[in-house]
Amino acid sequence: MPKERIHRFEHGGKRYAIDPETCFCFECDAISWDVLEYYPDVSVNQIYHALADKHPRGELAEVVSELEWLRSTKSILTTPKREELGKRFEVERGLKRVVLRLPHINAQEAPRTESTDAPAAADQLGRRALELLLGRAREQKTLTLEFLEVGHVQNPQRVVQLCEDAARAARLAGKELTVAVWVTDVELAKTPKALEGHAVGAKLEIKDAQGVAAHLGGLARQGPATLARLAKTLQPEAPGVAGRIVVCPKHPEFGGVVPALDNAGFKIIELDLDGAYAADPRLEPQTMLAGLSQSAVYYAEKLRAHNYFRLDPIAPLFWRIYNGSPQPRSDPAGTNELAVDETGHVYPSWRLMGREEFRLGALQDGIIDEERLAEFENVGSVTTAACMRCWARNLCGGGTAAVHHALTGSFRTPCPDWCNAQREWMAAAVSAFNILSSAGVNFSRVYNTLASSAKPSLFALARAAFRMTVGMRPIEEADAAMLARWENWSDAAYFVYDESAVLMATRYDREMDALHPRGIDHELILLRKSGAPFGLLKIRPEQTPGTARAFVYLRNEADYAADSVRRGFRAILKEAGAQQSLRSFTVPAMKWEKKFAEFLLALGFSKAGTQREAVYLHGHYHDVDLYAGCTEKL
Repeated sequence: MPKERIHRFEHGGKRYAIDPETCFCFECDAISWDVLEYYPDVSVNQIYHALADKHPRGELAEVVSELEWLRSTKSILTTPKREELGKRFEVERGLKRVVLRLPHINAQEAPRTESTDAPAAADQLGRRALELLLGRAREQKTLTLEFLEVGHVQNPQRVVQLCEDAARAARLAGKELTVAVWVTDVELAKTPKALEGHAVGAKLEIKDAQGVAAHLGGLARQGPATLARLAKTLQPEAPGVAGRIVVCPKHPEFGGVVPALDNAGFKIIELDLDGAYAADPRLEPQTMLAGLSQSAVYYAEKLRAHNYFRLDPIAPLFWRIYNGSPQPRSDPAGTNELAVDETGHVYPSWRLMGREEFRLGALQDGIIDEERLAEFENVGSVTTAACMRCWARNLCGGGTAAVHHALTGSFRTPCPDWCNAQREWMAAAVSAFNILSSAGVNFSRVYNTLASSAKPSLFALARAAFRMTVGMRPIEEADAAMLARWENWSDAAYFVYDESAVLMATRYDREMDALHPRGIDHELILLRKSGAPFGLLKIRPEQTPGTARAFVYLRNEADYAADSVRRGFRAILKEAGAQQSLRSFTVPAMKWEKKFAEFLLALGFSKAGTQREAVYLHGHYHDVDLYAGCTEKL
C-alpha cells in the first residue's frame, strides 16, 4: 500500500487536509474535499470526469489550480531529490545537551567518604559531565548543561560554581552554553485542587552563567512554595533568563492544571505527558486525552482573546504547522542528549536513568558502550515501521524511547493505543490551528513567548517602542480582506513603489503574503491602543551592510501629524538600529504625499534625492523622492 500523499480527515464537523511530508494543512470545502479524493494520483481530466455530476467544471478547475499553486510553491507534494532522501536517514551528530542529576548533600547526616556523596566528589562529577558534553559536541555550537535536583537546590553555591566553570570552559572551546537548573517534585503550599496528585517541577534556563547566583535563590529555599513565589522566581524579567513550570500528570484528571497555572501568572507551562507514561505504564492513552483536550480548549480560547502564553507540547506543534517545519524525530536520546546520574553512570536520556539495561558506562571509567549507544540512531519516524505510513509522522516525530519502552518493553516499538491517541490529538491540533489562524492568532508570538533575550526580535522591539502609543504585529491571514481593500487603487509609495504591486490585490494574494512571507521583508501592522489597525510598516535590508529600506503607510493622513505616532516611529527605528545592526534607512515617498514627507522630516530624515520616472501610474511616469535617515541622529 503506497503512502498517503495528502491525508484527509474530519474533526468537529469540519474537513481538513494535510501533507504528511511538509505539514502544510488547510480546511476543505465540499469541492476541495471531493477533488482531494483523487488528486494528485489521477490526471486532471479524470478528476473532471469523476466529479462532473457533483460540481461545475469551472469550480473544479479553480480548486485544481489552487492546489497546483500550492504545489509549485512547494507547500505540498514536494519531490525530494535523491540526495535529500539519503539525508533523511542521516543522524545529526554531536551532543547538544547533558542532564546531570546532582547527589544529595547533607553535611550533618552524611559522613565524608570517597563516594559521590561527598561535596568534592560532586564537584568532580560536574566537571566530568562538562567534559562529556564538550568532548562529544563535535560541530555543535549551542549547548545546554542541565542540573537536576529534587525538592529544591540543595547547595546553590556549588551549582553556581559549576555553572561558572562550565561557562568558562565553553567559551574556551568556542561554544555557546546555556545552563539550566531543573527542580522536580516541588512542594507547594496551599496546593490548588487542580494540581492535587500531580508532580510539579520548576526549570530555569540561563544563557549568562554569571547571572546564575542572582536567580537561583528562589529555587534554593527549603519548605513549601506558593505559586505566586514560584511564578516570580521563574519569570525574573531579565535578559537571557527563561523559566517554566513543568507538571507531570499522575492521573487522567488534569484538565484544570493549565487554567490554574495561567491564573497564577505563569507564562510558560509544560505538561510532561511523556514523563507520565514513562513513570506509570498503567495510564491508558485514551483516558489521558480528555485532560489534554480540556487544556487545549482552554488554551485556544485564551489565544483567540489574544491572551498569549506558551503551553507545551501544544505550542511547539502549532509552530511546526505554522512554520512548515516537519520533525521526523522528536527524541534526542542517545544522539544529541545524554544523562548522568548521581553516581556517574551514563544513560541515553534522563528519562531512562536508573534502568540498568540502558546504562552505557560511567564517567569515572571513561568508557561508553558505543555499540549500545548506536542503537538509538534508529529512533524516530523515519526508521520506525509503525510510523512510516502514519500521516502524523512529521508532527509526532516518532515519540520518545522512554515511553515506548514503558508501554511495550521495546524503545523502538510504539504502543498502538498510544499511536491512536497521538493521531487523535494531532487531528484536533490541526483543526484548532486553522480556526485560530483564521481568527488572527500569531503563532510566532505564541511559540517565542515570553522569555527575555539579549537581542530581542524586531517585533519585540516594536512592542517595547509602541507600548505607550500604538501596537504592532506581523500581518496575518485574517488581515487579507483589509489589506486588499487598503491596497486596491492606492497611490501611496508603500504600494506603487514595489515590484510586486499591481493595484488590484486580491484577498487570496494577501493570504499568501501572510502565509508565505518573503524572507527578507518584515511587514507589520500598526495598531491603535484599542487594537484597531491604522497603518503598515515594512523593513527590507539592502545589499550594503547596515542599511535598509523602510516603507510606511498610514490609512488616515491625519495620523502622520500625531505626536504619539512620531515618537513611536523614532523609537523603533533607533532600537532597530541598535539591535539589528542597521545604521541608516531609506524611505520612498510619492510627490503627492506631502503630509508623509513632513512626517519623515519631523522624524529627522532628510531628502536624499529623487528617482526620475521611477513609477508608472495612470498612464504617466512619476518621480519618487527618497528620504534618508541615520539611526544615530533620529
